[in-house]
Amino acid sequence: MLPFVLPVILKTSAVVNAASFPGNYSQGFNSSVTAPSTGGGASCITGSVQVAVTSDNIQLSYTGPANQLAATETIQEMLQANPKSILGGVNPITGTYSIYSKLCLPSNPTAAKNVQTVQFLTHGDTLDSTYWDIAPGYSYVDAAAQAGYATFSYDRIGVGQSQHPDPVQVVQGPLQVEIAHFLVSQLRGGRFGGYSFENFIGVGHSAGSTVTQGQTSKYPKDFDAIILTGTSTVITYVAPTLASFNFIIANTDVSGKFKGIANGYLTQANQEGIQFSFFFATLISTRNS
Repeated sequence: MLPFVLPVILKTSAVVNAASFPGNYSQGFNSSVTAPSTGGGASCITGSVQVAVTSDNIQLSYTGPANQLAATETIQEMLQANPKSILGGVNPITGTYSIYSKLCLPSNPTAAKNVQTVQFLTHGDTLDSTYWDIAPGYSYVDAAAQAGYATFSYDRIGVGQSQHPDPVQVVQGPLQVEIAHFLVSQLRGGRFGGYSFENFIGVGHSAGSTVTQGQTSKYPKDFDAIILTGTSTVITYVAPTLASFNFIIANTDVSGKFKGIANGYLTQANQEGIQFSFFFATLISTRNS
């Protein structure tokens, strides 16, 4: 499956409690920035992380869509009962990639000092890591902090503010697993934010659950426990979900945020595609009393 991207949702600014981070809070991050979570329950450090990995990718006999008609045709072919195989042999990939990451601790310094467990959050397709902390009252990061957990979220490669290499030959599942393993290894070594944790929980959503499963299969010692959400063993759900996304080539998006990236990156054309797959709309009506 091709990778998908969407614009980054900007957050409101507020005061960060620096006491939540012991020592060198910017450790492990490039161009680090401190900011609160959207609801203010957590203090967060964000920045890019340089990830050096090697992955056994698959050589694909596909170069990406030349235009929107070809992109739609690709989706149609993927949904056929017997799609044409484009799989080749093993294609080893080695590189260093910039991965946008975010470590959050409870904003209360005492609670932050007592944190023993970090939740490693891997997002799904079509959206980036911002949906873990999307708005006040709708923030997984805030809820986790209130319960006494730290969280580490990141934009998977090819998504959001992370690097956008070749979307066909490079941005594949095996590489996603290696990047996640690298980040967890750094966390376990206390190399982010000057903070060490005793327990590690892998939390995945949708395609992020698939990455988490792949990670636990290859690296079973990465996590002490995992939480898989938005996933199913019923494969018949895949086709209608994929069709409902209403994909377009990302660099043609009217926002202009994806200009210059390869045609193999796709995004949803409108909010209806997001609503159909993820959300119920909140309808507010007014009437005279």
